[in-house]
Amino acid sequence: MNETDVVLTGLPRSGTTLTCSLLNKLPDTVALHEPMQGVEHSDVTDHHALAQDVKRFFDEQRASIHERGRALSRNIDGVVPDNPFGGDRSAKGVRPKIDAMGEIDIDKVLSDRFMLVIKHTNRFAPMLEGLVELFPVYALVRNPVATIASWGTIEAGLRRGRSGPAGRVALDLNERMDRFDDPLDRQICLLGWFFEQFHRHLPERSIIQYETLVASGGRALSVVRPEAAQLDEPLTSRNTNELYDHQQMLRIGERLLKTDGAYWESYSKAQVEQLLGELEQTAPA
Repeated sequence: MNETDVVLTGLPRSGTTLTCSLLNKLPDTVALHEPMQGVEHSDVTDHHALAQDVKRFFDEQRASIHERGRALSRNIDGVVPDNPFGGDRSAKGVRPKIDAMGEIDIDKVLSDRFMLVIKHTNRFAPMLEGLVELFPVYALVRNPVATIASWGTIEAGLRRGRSGPAGRVALDLNERMDRFDDPLDRQICLLGWFFEQFHRHLPERSIIQYETLVASGGRALSVVRPEAAQLDEPLTSRNTNELYDHQQMLRIGERLLKTDGAYWESYSKAQVEQLLGELEQTAPA
């Protein structure tokens, strides 16, 4: 295992892009945001072959950075953002994706053994069985209610409870989700599947909570890169974001508390109830 090539995954909308932005502030570190979008795999049923595809991509990007000072990444104006979605709703009532795929300049001083981090959520989560054999892997998670609420605001299949790239590799996931007609039921099913993947394949120390990341000003990333212990970024939790439908969040929480999913391995029902209590205090009379 090459400790300088690191895989980052997590729940969609759990702070994985923010994590890339924070890691890029560290010396001798490059973090790329979903650079494999559009890359096709030869055999999606073979986890070991999938992991080898990822390894080759790491090698290609590492060589490109060394030789050309450039790498592939989704970006905004040539920079890996802290959030790939806009802060306002469009006429359709959703937050549009504002980043784009392209090459970015890597102009920081790097050693021959710099840390290269590549992040994907939907793409990497179903590959974990093979990825953990070749790479250190870390996953971001977030309060289940806030996660689903964020899904509901963005221009993506998650808003309708669709699995996207994850379902093209984890065929059993589509079968599970097809049992439900209600988009919220599909979202809860998908949420549980992600947590199952993380807890099945990763040690507890490799699963980082969004809330801890924010509260620590980024220092929680020292498990990935020890130098992150020096971070002190002014981060604010978005779990009660005004862009979220707070009444819908209360309904999401009520539904979740009646379920038995793998998300309860990372979050207690008391933590969900606490968030619901905060929302109730801000709800209009």
